[in-house]
Amino acid sequence: MATLTIPNSYAPGEVIEAAEMNANFTAVKNFAEGLSTGANFDAGAINTEDIAASAITEAKIASAAVTTSKIAASVTLTTPNIGAATGTSLDTTGNVVSHIAQNSQVASYTLVLTDDGRLINMTVGSANTLTIPPNSSVAFPIGTQILINQSGAGQTTITAGSGVTINSTPGLKLRVQNSLATCIKIATDTWVAGGDLSS
Repeated sequence: MATLTIPNSYAPGEVIEAAEMNANFTAVKNFAEGLSTGANFDAGAINTEDIAASAITEAKIASAAVTTSKIAASVTLTTPNIGAATGTSLDTTGNVVSHIAQNSQVASYTLVLTDDGRLINMTVGSANTLTIPPNSSVAFPIGTQILINQSGAGQTTITAGSGVTINSTPGLKLRVQNSLATCIKIATDTWVAGGDLSS
């Protein structure tokens, strides 16, 4: 932090001039006012550990006090980044880049909650099943989308767990090796599957 400089100092018994005392008060006043504008804070003067948890609230930040130019271009966003968008839609311009997470399986497999939004690679050499469990076991949100890739030679059949309905045409078997299908949850225990499928 910048140093407060007092222009006049005195030894015991000296006469204090009013003008000099006023100059000292003015120096303190100007320094304090500079703190309120940020002028006397050095870079790095305030560290994370210097700010108590919840010390800064929205009510303490003046309207328009935080502007784009005051935020460094290299700000790093951490999870959660911006949270879930609210509203009926999210409009964007330009490209939205998304890298899908993958889950590879070497045997028949039942989906788990962390598979939401993933690509499931069924790398199985013989006939196998991919089971969609009931909502009572795995409560996927309605709107969940899961991709299934038959990356192995064994044909993968999408199978409904107890009480689950999967609507699909013409069937629920991935047609050949490297066929791809998408499963979307449209109601509590109802899914729709589409892609390179066969009966």
